This record gives sequence, C-alpha cells and structure tokens, in this order.
Amino acid sequence: MKYITKTTIYLCKACDENPVLTTVLIFLGMIFFNAFEALIEKLTFGERFEHWLDPLFMGCFIAWAAYAVYICASIKIAKDRDS
Repeated sequence: MKYITKTTIYLCKACDENPVLTTVLIFLGMIFFNAFEALIEKLTFGERFEHWLDPLFMGCFIAWAAYAVYICASIKIAKDRDS
C-alpha cells in the first residue's frame, strides 16, 4: 500500500493537485493496460478473449482514481493549512 500511496502522491503533484487531470491520466493508463493485455492474449493464444479478470482490473483502476482524488484533496488541505 505504501508503493501505491507514494505513486499516487507523485502523480497528484505532477498534475498540480488537479483531481480531474489525475483521473483522466489514470483512465488513460487503464486503456493502455487493457490494450497491452489484449496484445499479450493475442500473441499467446491467437485471439483476445473476455475473462473474469477484466472487471477486476477495471475496478482496481476506478478505485485508484477515487484514491487519487482523495490524495489531491489531502494535499490541497495541507497546503492551505500551512499557508
């Protein structure tokens, strides 16, 4: 969990604590992850197929986007409190 938190903090700081931009970048990552997964399936099995892991992966990316919005809000609150 520490790795995910650290990565999310860096992502939020790179996006200037903008939760919309952070969410868009995470969803773009989800799209590229799904494309990479489909490529691996096609190279390995000859065709892409639907399986039970697809909704699980999407749920993980959606949860990460929600966590990123929380981190962005926490960073903004901490900055306002220090000012």
